[in-house]
Amino acid sequence: MRPWPRQAISPIRGRLLCTMLAASFAPTLLAQSAASSDDLKAQIAQMRQQMEAQQQAMQKMQQRLDELEAKESAQDKVSQAPAATPSTTAKPQALATPVVAAASAPAPSTPPPYRPPSALAGVAEPLPEGYVRLGDTGNLLKLDLVAQLDTMIDSKYLGSADLFVPSSIPVRGQPFYDSGWRTNLSARQSLFRMDFRRDTDYGTLKVVYKNNFFGSGSGDMPYNLQFFYGELDNPYYTLLAGYNSSAFTDIDVFPNTLDYEGPNSFTFKYGPQIRFSPVLYRSGDSKLTLPLSMEKPNADITRIGNYTPYSRLADFTLGLRWETPLWHIQWANLFRDLGMQDATTGQTQRTSAFATQLTGSTKLFERDSAQGWFSSGHGYANFLQDISGLGLDAAFTRSGVLRAIRARGWGLGYTHGWTDNLSSSASYGYLRISPSTDMLIDQDLPKSTKFASLNLAWQFSQRAMLGIEYLWGQNISLEDLRGQGQRVQTTLRYDLNP
Repeated sequence: MRPWPRQAISPIRGRLLCTMLAASFAPTLLAQSAASSDDLKAQIAQMRQQMEAQQQAMQKMQQRLDELEAKESAQDKVSQAPAATPSTTAKPQALATPVVAAASAPAPSTPPPYRPPSALAGVAEPLPEGYVRLGDTGNLLKLDLVAQLDTMIDSKYLGSADLFVPSSIPVRGQPFYDSGWRTNLSARQSLFRMDFRRDTDYGTLKVVYKNNFFGSGSGDMPYNLQFFYGELDNPYYTLLAGYNSSAFTDIDVFPNTLDYEGPNSFTFKYGPQIRFSPVLYRSGDSKLTLPLSMEKPNADITRIGNYTPYSRLADFTLGLRWETPLWHIQWANLFRDLGMQDATTGQTQRTSAFATQLTGSTKLFERDSAQGWFSSGHGYANFLQDISGLGLDAAFTRSGVLRAIRARGWGLGYTHGWTDNLSSSASYGYLRISPSTDMLIDQDLPKSTKFASLNLAWQFSQRAMLGIEYLWGQNISLEDLRGQGQRVQTTLRYDLNP
């Protein structure tokens, strides 16, 4: 007979035990009252029969008990099943809390475009991942810290230790023309960026802040503000106000150089502005926009005598941009007012300036891309990378008339992705200014410059990149004197939250 299990006795099992015990003790009490041995023998025989019958009954009851226990066990499992469902679904809810707090928007339906390891950090619009929710305010915040170290080995003194600027390369006859090679280390490309955003009735409101350390102050890491602007974005228009790169600049065609300065002929300028970009036409994921901006003027004119540069009007830009998921093309126009005023007599000289630019980029194959730009005009030298700040927007003629200086530049860039984590980028730029022969300009200033770069970058972890780049530049002065320089740069970058 199967032994009783060591567990709590159920009500059914208890009733069965009481019945069996009562049946077992009743014959014993009768036997104690019997007087003769014959009666005792008869009672013993009767007890044996009863015990056999009870044993058979107990076996049947045991089988019945097993059936009842099996039935009760099945009912318990059924009753416990609904309770298990909430506990199972509760686990994703517990895990969802940090996920919601760490994301600003749903993940994009299509995978993000390929971004080569050599691409500049903190330039592109950040992906939805990486934001945190600021309590119940409705604001989302994304922080990005980039620590970068560049090591440069120059073939000679190039004028700028941290940037590769072909216009600063000494030409024949200038100091340091025959200087030897030298080494420099710089961490100025390190940056800090904050992106705030929230949804409003008028669209997504963004506030962007970014700084690096290419300031004009003393020390190894002078502060330099790059972005501090607010932007309202919706399907019909984009409205931007604050400190940002000029609307004349098309940052999407900036080639992937490890050097921060980039190609000599690229147009780049920061300043306070207000920009409005209405959407004129939309077709699927493609759209045509009309970027308009009013920007702070900054006349860059060589001072003569008591004259000081100024502008009566702000700088204005007007353009057209057609953008698709795979390529884009942009036409931008710049209108400027340039002036000089004598601090003693108050006499003024003014001239108008105009420039136009065509830029574009396209994706090629799976990991390749190409970029190109061409600009031309009068009085926009302060927007050109290589000659900004040299006073070449305009100049006086010998007859005392202020005139804008003609300039033009073009460039190309190409990036090839060997793998998802290994890429190479090459770029070339050409820049030329054409002042009239009677302009009062220092003849040591550049007439034309050339730039070339080639690099190899390896993304050896999700947030770390190691690269090496070769840079070449040529400077030709207004007197047709030439100078060349070369640089080999290595870059190690850590990007906390790209």
